[in-house]
Amino acid sequence: MRKIDIKLSSLIFLFIFGAYIAYLRGSNFSDGDSYSVINAFLSLLNQEIYSPSRGAYGHPIPELLIGFMAYNFGTRFSNIFCFVLFFLSIIFLYKTFLRNKDNLSLFTILVLSNSYLFLENTNSIDYPIALFFLSIGFYFLKSQKYFLAYIFFGITIASRANFLTFIYPSLFIFFFNELKNKNFKNLTISLLVVTIVGLIFYYPLFDLHNYSLNFLDLPFLKENDDRVGWYGGPSLQFSSLFPRFIYKIYLIVGIFSIFYLLTLFIDLIKKIQFTEVDNIILLFIVFINIFIFYFMPTKILIINPFIIFSYIIIFKYLDSKKIYFLIIFNFLQWFIFYDIAEIRYKEKDICFAKEAIEYNFQISIREGMLVNYFTDNENMIECYSQFMGNYSESFKESKPLKSSN
Repeated sequence: MRKIDIKLSSLIFLFIFGAYIAYLRGSNFSDGDSYSVINAFLSLLNQEIYSPSRGAYGHPIPELLIGFMAYNFGTRFSNIFCFVLFFLSIIFLYKTFLRNKDNLSLFTILVLSNSYLFLENTNSIDYPIALFFLSIGFYFLKSQKYFLAYIFFGITIASRANFLTFIYPSLFIFFFNELKNKNFKNLTISLLVVTIVGLIFYYPLFDLHNYSLNFLDLPFLKENDDRVGWYGGPSLQFSSLFPRFIYKIYLIVGIFSIFYLLTLFIDLIKKIQFTEVDNIILLFIVFINIFIFYFMPTKILIINPFIIFSYIIIFKYLDSKKIYFLIIFNFLQWFIFYDIAEIRYKEKDICFAKEAIEYNFQISIREGMLVNYFTDNENMIECYSQFMGNYSESFKESKPLKSSN
């Protein structure tokens, strides 16, 4: 009788379960920007005018891909599409940075065991799409298929422009030894191709703003702008930024896992080879991601790269037994959750963005992330549907939006 591969079976279950949640979610997005990504596609389709999502620079490729999926197949399938790309990105990152390890199933389970990574990437949103193209870019870069890598890095920037903070420094790090020998060819070509490919997709945006940079929504760079935050975030003051930053880092690392990882921290630091090119790239992405997040500590999806690339380092240097314990602590958060603070928000209406105005440190126990997903009666569909115009009825029922025509 053949022995059942427990890890592979668990991985297949998690994949099917994630796709099921994505299907079940439909238009009830947990990310408040999902509907605007779809609306960017609808605006282009119906009015032949590019109206970027979020009212800033937009994310051209996700707007096209997600909008196309939602329009033709419905939001259930655009959600599944994004989850599948997230799943594939984990595999490509493993094949790139952990190719000497023979445990793909365990690494993928580690990533998916993080409740925030698992649930948030079942939304129709640009983050998993950008991560997917980034992972392919790194895969081709490590495989020395440079031109393909540059193409996919450019597509990554066209998916989320802020990912350029990962890509350009990574190219400098990767080609650093060539630069020391005064060989600038590969780096120069890489920078040119990546930039050109990325800019091609942003041409409609430049045209919309008369080829200026007015779409850069940075309050401290724009004149006559009385906003205090960065991209909808809190005011740029330590008292506003730091508590949110620490709390959300604590959440995504895991309310149980964080204490376990602290016990392993010194051992991990001793094992990391800080001069290895791969490690320099991984560590840079981890730190630049949380550095940027400090100034815009809004949605946890922004720091997906931080935790995923941290997991790569952890998986690379810690033994399987420690990885299993980390997975157990991650899964524990699915079923039980403790709060360390009672947070009061400015608006109680669920249709308004959550803006914390008061923290009271108080320990309380509640259901975990997965249990909360299935028991929470909060439905955001009505909030989003009011922005969907003629497509609102199909949107509410998570049907193909074209059925409204």
